[in-house]
Amino acid sequence: MAGRRCRTWLMAVTLGLAGNAMAWGPDSSEECLAGPQVALSSGIGAGLGYIYTDGVSLVTGEPEDLKITDASSVSLPVLLELGYRVSPRLYLGVWGSYEKVFLKTSDKSCPEGFDCSSWQWRFGPEVQYHFSPGAGFDPWVGLGVGLEIARTDLDGELEVPVPGVGTVPAGAEVSLTDRGPTYARLTVGGDARLTRGVFLGPILTVSIGSYTVHTGEQTVTLPGLPAQTGPVPPADDGFHALFTLGVRVAWLPL
Repeated sequence: MAGRRCRTWLMAVTLGLAGNAMAWGPDSSEECLAGPQVALSSGIGAGLGYIYTDGVSLVTGEPEDLKITDASSVSLPVLLELGYRVSPRLYLGVWGSYEKVFLKTSDKSCPEGFDCSSWQWRFGPEVQYHFSPGAGFDPWVGLGVGLEIARTDLDGELEVPVPGVGTVPAGAEVSLTDRGPTYARLTVGGDARLTRGVFLGPILTVSIGSYTVHTGEQTVTLPGLPAQTGPVPPADDGFHALFTLGVRVAWLPL
């Protein structure tokens, strides 16, 4: 119904029938803020906690707990939101993000001389509440859940101990996948109106999750021998918190 009123209002303005009494102002447009909404965000991300616990180092073979801060520095997330403003204050939708993760050079994440890459996908449903729809600046808060999938690939050369020979150089390739639930994801943001249906503002997300599945393959190639491929050592869950801070643009086709 709100959308119909808004379209009628726009038609009246176009035909020059509305006059000065119906000139647009922030408060008068609140009822129009309903309908489909698309938002895109980008910024910087970081994390605290663990990728896995009670695992085994792929380099030294020793037991280890791998912390996010030991494995990576920052990430560059791109977040897409698709949903519907069922009312000016209430939004229901889904979110999804892709994050390029920058690994640290260390025996725990990316050994010296290795070619390493890591990225993560996250997605799930979300509900948002807007406090001042129709105002020049509209703060809002969102709550969601989801799924996290992280992928890491390593490729390089290691010194491998061989009984009776000592250490010899060996090629190593490792592909890892860690995935698990996002138990809760809190989002805080604000929409500054650029045009009637376009908004720009800051966004901060804080999520609590756990990698509950740790899988992958590792291949070791010794000189003069066939490549040996096997599963990566098992590990226990990695409970963690992930944070992103960025800029968000939202569009409502009013």
